[in-house]
Amino acid sequence: MKVLQAFFILLAFTSYAQEDAKYDYIASFGEHGNSSFAIVRKDSKYGLIDRQGKEVLPLEYEKIYAFGEAGLNWAKIQKDGRYGFLDRSGKVIVSPVYDRIYEFGDKNVNWAMVLSNGLYGFIDRSGQEIVPVIYTSIGSFGSSNVAWTKVEKNGLYGFIDRSGEEIIPPVYQRIGSFGSIGADWALVEKNGLKGFIDRTGNEVVPAEYSSVSSFGSIASQWARVEMNGLYGVIDRTGKEIITPKYERIYGFGTKGASHLALVKANGRYGFIDKSGREVVKPIYDRISYFDRENDNWAMVERNGKFGFIDKEGKVVVPVAMADLSNTFHELSNHFSSSGTHIGELGPVRRFWVSDFVGKYALIKNKKTWKLGVINSDFEVVVPVEYKKIMVDEKGKIHVWK
Repeated sequence: MKVLQAFFILLAFTSYAQEDAKYDYIASFGEHGNSSFAIVRKDSKYGLIDRQGKEVLPLEYEKIYAFGEAGLNWAKIQKDGRYGFLDRSGKVIVSPVYDRIYEFGDKNVNWAMVLSNGLYGFIDRSGQEIVPVIYTSIGSFGSSNVAWTKVEKNGLYGFIDRSGEEIIPPVYQRIGSFGSIGADWALVEKNGLKGFIDRTGNEVVPAEYSSVSSFGSIASQWARVEMNGLYGVIDRTGKEIITPKYERIYGFGTKGASHLALVKANGRYGFIDKSGREVVKPIYDRISYFDRENDNWAMVERNGKFGFIDKEGKVVVPVAMADLSNTFHELSNHFSSSGTHIGELGPVRRFWVSDFVGKYALIKNKKTWKLGVINSDFEVVVPVEYKKIMVDEKGKIHVWK
């Protein structure tokens, strides 16, 4: 009996001695997270043996990582500088073909991003390549205010969803975040032109504009669009309310009328209302602010003549008046030292005078800035008590308190 026991001890010793001779290194069983296997090494190559000494993974790997390190029950393996995975039975579940395998879940999805030859894709937890490795970059799911993730291919962008399906092919030079432009769409750019897509991936506004503003920059329901250097307006359905025909479209209320927006075409100004209708055609060189003290009128200028329009766009004073108030100088310059008064108004040094237009000139009180009119004989024909004075083409004087 003792002879038999000695024989088995010798057999075991011989077996381990043979294993030691076969491998440069044998790890302890369970040391790498799997009690069924031990990592072995020979000539800088690693493999796995089971408890019977059988090689369940040949010695052809540069590195075998611990089981469970990548956020699942597998072990990462490295061969020829590339990575894959083993499952707990020792089976290669993901062939080592990737330059890098990222953590599962780090892109807000239950997959692992993989890199091969500078391109990215995804594998799922069964080891299947759920998204092909064809993209230059892949963002995180949800980062564009949508459940999808942005992908880049050949310098162009699109989206894939959480099933790995390509919802929007990579055809855009740029895709913005959904909802960032005052509407629940995303701004896109294709061939240098801009438009909008909705959350189904549908191009609700074709990419045909050189610029698109956020909704609300002119009116709450509108966005300004530009084409060939001219501007128009689209609404929240994507409909073109105003075709691009203006050099500029200003915000509503910028001239004191909340229902009117100033527009410029061919270097001249007019107004549109909130339906896009031209209330005042762009025919004026200048339109001033609607002034409450002038009966809520706005002064308009065309070809050096002036008039007034009301807030409905109606001409209330024809554009036929000359403005005498462009330049002023000392009234006292027109008098000798003995000429100290103008009628009943007081000393001339109290006033400025404008250039004469025809037989009239304005005088302005230096203290009150109120205006009056003198004739070419320096007689006061309009007392100095008005805010605005103009003379029309017939020589008639128009005054505003």
